[in-house]
Amino acid sequence: MSHSANASPPQSRRDLVRSESLALVSFGAEIRRLTDQGRLAEHQTRRLLPAGLVAAIGGELLASIAYLAEGRWAYASAALIRQLVEIEYLAWAVTNDPDDAWEWLKSDRATRLQRWQPGKIRQRSDGLFPNTDYHAHCEFGGHPVPEPAMRILDHRNQWVELSLYEAALHGAAVWHYLLRAVDDMGPMASVNRHNRLVDAAYAAWRKTETLDHGVRDSGDGG
Repeated sequence: MSHSANASPPQSRRDLVRSESLALVSFGAEIRRLTDQGRLAEHQTRRLLPAGLVAAIGGELLASIAYLAEGRWAYASAALIRQLVEIEYLAWAVTNDPDDAWEWLKSDRATRLQRWQPGKIRQRSDGLFPNTDYHAHCEFGGHPVPEPAMRILDHRNQWVELSLYEAALHGAAVWHYLLRAVDDMGPMASVNRHNRLVDAAYAAWRKTETLDHGVRDSGDGG
């Protein structure tokens, strides 16, 4: 996949989201392969298995957002963006502390309610993830809320592009958080290859992007 600074903003958004999706799916598959082959030390397993699962989930969400965008399914795209934001929280949390990562992977419902709800992770992030951003995504893609839903459906094309913008932004964050998990692994050919592709797509996107806001700042989704 080639990335050009001459691409249109919609194309650069799609290119980046697809690059992120492929990178995350490949990351998850590579970690699972290394685990199944018994090639990870115990401390690496405790750090990488959770990161690989988060990557696999995030990659599928990004691929689905890109697919929905092709059909102009605006509300469904917004709902998946809200899920992607939660994956960004998890990507940060599982790479920030290996013990936290393993706790999440092995958690029961009580533990998740106590420590792994989105608000709990935001509290631990010391302001990295603002409440206002998450609450905006909940309004526009969480439980159905009449006014935001009507706004999305009445301005379908604009909201599809806004969802792709948000997917590009949050997908890049997920990818770069998860790269920390492989810091002590040495060179990994597949991860390095996908990182180059994501970096190239991200650079092209930043050069062509015309949106400068996210869901929390949107009016009619333009």
